[in-house]
Amino acid sequence: MSFGLERMRKALAGEGFKQNFRCVLIAGSTGKSQTAVFTESLLMRSGFSVGTYLSPHLERIGERVRLNGREISDSLYYSRMRRFQKYPLTYFEKLTAAAFMYFMEKKPQWAVVEVGLGGRLDATNVLKNEIAVITGICREHTEYLGSSVEKIAREKAGIIKKGSLVITRCDGAAADVIKTIAAQRNASVINAAMMKNPYGPAFLGENYSLAASAVKSAGIEPDKGYFPEYILPARFERKKYKGIDVILDGGHTLDAWRAVKSEIKKMPRPRVCVFYALKDKKIEEMLSSSNGLFEKIFCSSFPHERQIGRDELMKRARGTGVEITSSPVESLKKAAALSPEVILCFGSLIGSAYLRKKIWG
Repeated sequence: MSFGLERMRKALAGEGFKQNFRCVLIAGSTGKSQTAVFTESLLMRSGFSVGTYLSPHLERIGERVRLNGREISDSLYYSRMRRFQKYPLTYFEKLTAAAFMYFMEKKPQWAVVEVGLGGRLDATNVLKNEIAVITGICREHTEYLGSSVEKIAREKAGIIKKGSLVITRCDGAAADVIKTIAAQRNASVINAAMMKNPYGPAFLGENYSLAASAVKSAGIEPDKGYFPEYILPARFERKKYKGIDVILDGGHTLDAWRAVKSEIKKMPRPRVCVFYALKDKKIEEMLSSSNGLFEKIFCSSFPHERQIGRDELMKRARGTGVEITSSPVESLKKAAALSPEVILCFGSLIGSAYLRKKIWG
């Protein structure tokens, strides 16, 4: 994986890109996409046209680019990407450059942009954003971002521009880093107050609170009686499988695991977990911290370039009491055979997308 902004800047300049929209840039370890969609909805409610850039997509590439709440077609996205084939860009940089050119052409008043990985050297950071939103920060992607929360926070705080506004709910060491970098850049930090939460799970309320604070910081007063209805797929998504309640969640960090567990505790027993993960995730820590929350946990990998082999998975899950299966689909079938009250499917956004497509189409 190659990081840096110079390739993006040269490619965009070569295609005549000039930013003609205001921008909210969103970084963090969890909740970026849903915070972006809430921000989009609140801006649209206030009468603004909005372009939104999300990552990753679950089923089709056009999910990544939205104009006034509507996804673009895959064919349109690919046609925009083709103009960047002549540049030495990574796949993600081509995705990002194509989205920014599309926004320039359509001229939305605002662009709400989700960072891909980190922030400081992420392709999205070529934009001039007057608002930087930093969601929760935890130890993730340590091979790229650093081994400590402080180092990771430093990378994510790299989206803070001179004189900008910074919206966050981070505390502790991460907050200290954000405040230090903001002070160096004459940027103001706003701690987003927790607002009314009509969504159920606390983390969705936090996403909404960050979005509302971001919009308010731009001098726009959000409609206090309006709470966007659209929740992205695999964000504590409720499904049914053979008459059993299923929660499908794409969380993949320890913080996300803790947040989802706090919601699952409120649900009736017996509970079963279908867990799937990629090899670079904290599988051992998540499985060993289930604390008797589930009567049974089934664990597998799924088709992906970073999938974990069965033997390695068995080794890493040893001592956790989980049962290893061949796939999330097999895990779900075995879970349903136990007739629990609720099944949690968790461990990876990509894995949740895979299971969602296989079972629910």
